[in-house]
Amino acid sequence: MNYKIRVYDLHTNKETIKVDKIFDTRDAAESAIEEHKLQNPDKYDYVKIPVKS
Repeated sequence: MNYKIRVYDLHTNKETIKVDKIFDTRDAAESAIEEHKLQNPDKYDYVKIPVKS
């Protein structure tokens, strides 16, 4: 299954960063989230959304 990532301001429903890339696996999406968290700790909330291919 493919995944997209949605990035929201912490504690809000406002999407702040648009990630257009579609990840091939859940692990790839989680890896991208972890990398982004290292750059911006405690600033954003991340959601993995499954998408049909």
